[in-house]
Order: sequence, then C-alpha cells, then structure tokens
Amino acid sequence: PRAPSAMAGPASSTAVATALTAAFSPSGALFTGDGCGTLQIWKDLSAQKNATKDNGVLIKAHAGPIYAIEFPKNGLVITAGDEDIRVWNQEALMKEKEGKSSCKPRAVLKNPQASGPRGFVMGASETNAIACTSDGLHMYAASGDGNLYKWDVSSGKCVAKLSGHTDIVHCASVSTQSLLCSGSEDGTVRGWDTRTDKQAFILNPLEGKETAGDEKVGSWINCLATDSSGNWMACGGGDSYIALWHLGSRRVTTTMPTAGQPQAVTFFKNKVISAGNESCVYHWRNLGELEKTVQCKSKSIFSISINRANNVNQLVAAGYPYVELFLGHISVTRSWTMGS
Repeated sequence: PRAPSAMAGPASSTAVATALTAAFSPSGALFTGDGCGTLQIWKDLSAQKNATKDNGVLIKAHAGPIYAIEFPKNGLVITAGDEDIRVWNQEALMKEKEGKSSCKPRAVLKNPQASGPRGFVMGASETNAIACTSDGLHMYAASGDGNLYKWDVSSGKCVAKLSGHTDIVHCASVSTQSLLCSGSEDGTVRGWDTRTDKQAFILNPLEGKETAGDEKVGSWINCLATDSSGNWMACGGGDSYIALWHLGSRRVTTTMPTAGQPQAVTFFKNKVISAGNESCVYHWRNLGELEKTVQCKSKSIFSISINRANNVNQLVAAGYPYVELFLGHISVTRSWTMGS
C-alpha cells in the first residue's frame, strides 16, 4: 500500500510531501521523488558541499506521485508514477535551474490500457517499480493491473506483457542471471526469464519454497532486491519479515523479523539492509543475524538507496517526512524534507 500524496506535518498545518523513492545515479548524484510529483536532485552530497541552490535541483516532473526512479546505462533517467513513465536526459536534468522546469522528457510512456465491456477502455494503471536490464536496452514496469510491461528504452515501444500475478505488482528486480523477479499484492514472488519473457517459477514466502500457485500464501510482497551475483533475492511485506532466498535452489535460507512491515530492501556486499513503516533501518548479516538497528527521524521509510560511486559509503532513506543521509550507512549526517 502506497503513501498518500501529501501528509500533514506533526507540528504544522502545512502539507509536507512524502518522499516515496530515492536513487543514486551512477555518478553519485541523488534523485528523490515525492507524492506530489516533485523530482529533487542533489548533485553532490559530500561533506564539503553545502545544500545550496547551485548544488540542488527541484522540478515538477509528474502531475502525480513518483514511485520509481531508475538509471539505464545510456545517460538516461526513468521516473514512473500514477499516470505515466517518463524518460529524461540525465545531463539536461542536472543543468536545470530551480523553478525553471525547462527540461522536457524525451519520451512519455503509458502502460497499455485494458478494454472493458462494450469497448470501454480502462484507465492506465500506475507503475510502482521499474527494473532495467543490465545492458540498459529494456525496462520492466511493475503495474497496478497485475502485469509487468517490457519496454524498449530506445524506441519507447512496449514489446511484451508478462502476465501471471493476480493482483498489484509492487516491486521488481533484474538479476545478472537473465532473471526478473517480481513481488505482488497476491503474496507471491514470480521469476521470469528475460530472454523469453516467460514465467520460470512462483515462490511462496509463507511456505519458503517454490509453489505451483495453488497453496495458501501470506500477505502482500512490498519490496524485493537481488544481489550482484544473481544468486540471492530478499523480499518482504505484510508479514513483517525479510526472507532471504537462494535462487538456485528456490528455497528460503533464513528469515529476518522486523517490528514493522518492510517497504524497502537492498544488498550491500555481504549484508541485507531493510526499512519499513517504523523509524529505523535494519542491517542484517547474510546468515540472517541482526548486525545493528539504526534509528531515523522519519516515521515511515519507503525507499533506501546506496551510493555505489567511488566508495563514498553513503546510504539514503526516503520517507515521511524526511530524506535522511547516513555516512558509513549508520550515522545520520543530514535530514531534510522534500522541497526544502
């Protein structure tokens, strides 16, 4: 379940935008998107740089919430939300001046709309997550209509529809082994062969094993990540734990219980890092042992991202009402609200 587009601050009647997604670019710039369609860019978050207008960009990128930001390997930025998917030139966005909004997307894409009775066309479904192939040529959009749509990034054409989930698809990740994993409100994780776009397996986190799809499943899957080796996948959601899967055997090796429901997860070296609807970030060792819990100012965290450029050792947690920067992944050095 997603956050509302705006939430009232605890000590103010002024609406405070909720940061729904955060992603570091390959060069180390931080992109964040909020529930009001605002895209915020910090060009440099090093200790030597102050939060000045010269260092930051704030533009209205979407009419509604931005749920996902991704970077194909071709100088592009992809943002996605309630109404459409937008493809931008990253360099042009970085040169944008605050308040100008002169940069226009290279392409505006809409997931295919289903037809109803008597020729009625259903509304376009939201895109909750974007997963790009390693070559940057294709992206998969996790849609609210229960499908994943494969897009050719260069041509802007939808080239395949991946059907199998029976409810909203919340999350997706492409591994290095030609495998796309997706998590859904239907309580399953499904694997897809990116060479054929055919379903390869269904995983049931409640049972911790592969399923034929006819077993009892748990609550929704809200977050999912695959590691750089392509051997491991971590997922979490409504049942308040992170499950670590070995993709080769398609078995859960360990579960990591959380006080709240996980909403974000990522891998870093030999660790799993997760966060959710509580004021902390969890750091887990690969065997499922809790290494540390880092307290945050935000009441709920929707996205976490690690700066993997030049070993700067930065982690960002985006949520309500703050975006928070952690140095060494554990010490909060800055926090700010979207728009500030």
